[in-house]
Amino acid sequence: MIHKTFIIPAICWGTLESGGDVNGSRWGHARGRTREHIWWMPLGPLTLTVYGRGQSYRKLTGFPKYSIDWILDEFDSSFNELAVASLRYHLDFSVCDNEDRRERYEDLIARLSERDPLFTVEELAIINPPGSTHDDHWEKLPNGSYRSRPSTPEQQAVYETSRLRTAAYNERIRQARHDFVDIMPELWS
Repeated sequence: MIHKTFIIPAICWGTLESGGDVNGSRWGHARGRTREHIWWMPLGPLTLTVYGRGQSYRKLTGFPKYSIDWILDEFDSSFNELAVASLRYHLDFSVCDNEDRRERYEDLIARLSERDPLFTVEELAIINPPGSTHDDHWEKLPNGSYRSRPSTPEQQAVYETSRLRTAAYNERIRQARHDFVDIMPELWS
């Protein structure tokens, strides 16, 4: 039995093997686990299999291109993106079969990907009524500086609603992070 491996740096690697068919044919093309191209072709009694370069896990999972310094410095703001990328990797690109966990992982991905609640269009119209100007929100003091004018009762109600919505969001994110930490022992390849 012949089995030879070759590597062309930064382009591809391959094997030359004696014997049988690859996926039922000695000619073919497929995509690998990291979306690399795989070609196989006959070479006399041997089969040449060539593997192209795959994509990085960062690119496959959609994780932003941060430096490790940023992640270390801003770990709290990077945590959800790291967790989502890890879950996506373990669902679709890991050598392990996690299909039985897909529903749980996708639920966590959705929960960890939830964005901060913003003001609605209606709320923004109350905070910043159409036609309002800088002077409607700020009062110029005699020394030339400015101070914020007191909010109207309607604006205060909008801010309170937003505060409650944000508190509920923060609790949902805290629980999603806790749930992610609980499944971390499952995340290995």
